[in-house]
Amino acid sequence: MLADLLAEIASQEGTAEPVVPLELFFDGNDDPASIGCNLSPHPGVSRFASVLGSIRSQSSVHDVLVGIEEVMGPDEWPFSWHVYVVTTASAAEVAAWAAELRPETPSTGWDAAIEVPSDHHVVTLWWD
Repeated sequence: MLADLLAEIASQEGTAEPVVPLELFFDGNDDPASIGCNLSPHPGVSRFASVLGSIRSQSSVHDVLVGIEEVMGPDEWPFSWHVYVVTTASAAEVAAWAAELRPETPSTGWDAAIEVPSDHHVVTLWWD
């Protein structure tokens, strides 16, 4: 839960940006300020987890990872404003899968140390 998430983030110290698996970010997370905090109404953390999990289950998706923007206090959930979708699908297709979460226009590329299979690329979904 939170302790495991913070330990994983700490283990990536010195990287461009920590990235964590969906389960690690969402397990025990009930803080709507942790992701999509600009959305009103907020769809809920559990809905974020469900939609992003369904995106990861798409046959053209290798993985979905959460980029950690800021670690708050030791008792607060870290903040993310974006997720990375490692896929062969187009940015438009990924955006359609995530439409319910109302992300900004997806971008391609990434700032984190993510392993990307040679036939895949990264689509970044973000909430500003």
